[in-house]
Amino acid sequence: MDLHVYESGPASAPAILFLHGSPLSGSMWRPQMTGLGEFHCLAPDLPEHGQSAEVRPFEMADAVRRLADVVRSLAEGGRAHVVGLSFGGVVAQALMVHAPEVVDHAILSGTAARMGKALQMLLRVTLSLNRPLLSWLRPEQLAALVRFQFGLSHTYDAMLARDLSVIPPARLTHFLMDAYTRIETPTEAQGPILVAVGQKETPISRMMARQLIAEIAGARGVMVPRVGHAWNLEAPDLFCRMVRAWVMDRALPAGLEEL
Repeated sequence: MDLHVYESGPASAPAILFLHGSPLSGSMWRPQMTGLGEFHCLAPDLPEHGQSAEVRPFEMADAVRRLADVVRSLAEGGRAHVVGLSFGGVVAQALMVHAPEVVDHAILSGTAARMGKALQMLLRVTLSLNRPLLSWLRPEQLAALVRFQFGLSHTYDAMLARDLSVIPPARLTHFLMDAYTRIETPTEAQGPILVAVGQKETPISRMMARQLIAEIAGARGVMVPRVGHAWNLEAPDLFCRMVRAWVMDRALPAGLEEL
């Protein structure tokens, strides 16, 4: 079974592969797919997410293989710029390690670097505490909580509720813990890499961004003012301008602060 892929733009245009956070789906990239209409935008639902829910279990090696196949079959020249946010950034790193030939420019936003034992323990505790909450609350209640946490508008309520209803909490806890404790960061890249983090994200997120910049040779880092984690939805126009500038080797939008 293949991954479900949201697709927009001319098939002959340069392709951008958007990798979503978890437990959301490729539908979180709709503002970018509209705002970057001159590109061939590909936003797959990762295994066990969204309309790829029946593609299971989520295993990073399998996800990377499937994503590489998406790029080879749908992107002009079998290569795409890659944009990964949060969990999507973890997947993007694995894609750059194991299938670097399909990746052109890359953007990693609000994502993690390899964790030491202390951070792994903190992650385990956090996931364990969140699991009952995910089980007790209805999808609509979870959507309202996520929207409030990330400062999003009511426009995204239905999307959030739909995506949050797909993955059983036990499965989500299992594959997130496995993926985040086995992060593979590329030390070298085929193309330019931008690491971004929102000013309103956690201190750990900002620390992770700086760690990625230090570990990936030639990577550039920016802090985005006045936004949080899911800022592609919070400030979609700015996100689109950043993506367009980066993949076209132009100056980044004014106001982004160097890390």
